[in-house]
Amino acid sequence: MSLDIAGLLTEDMEKAGRISFQLTDQRIFDEKVKDVTVFYTLVGESRFKFFRSNVFELVFVHLTEDWMRQARVDLKNINCSGGVDVLLTWDEKADTLSVRGIGDKDYIVVTAMQIDS
Repeated sequence: MSLDIAGLLTEDMEKAGRISFQLTDQRIFDEKVKDVTVFYTLVGESRFKFFRSNVFELVFVHLTEDWMRQARVDLKNINCSGGVDVLLTWDEKADTLSVRGIGDKDYIVVTAMQIDS
């Protein structure tokens, strides 16, 4: 799972990028599983991590030398029965995490909070 999605991030996407993918692995939606890392990868000097936390949230983390940005979406607010569509975007100004149940029309969109180093 992680290698396929991490492979979507290429070196030219360090400063700005956009990837979309579907999550259908049932471990992600099983609340009995403590947490699940979907991917962790280095792109140039930036680090990207996407995971399902122990409080049943999807979390997108983008880390540079100067700051860390983090966005969270609560999976309890989404129909996950068939999986979810995920859209991640980032640039110099903001990172966003967009999630919707597969087949749903609208995404829940969260702009990442930034913490400066």
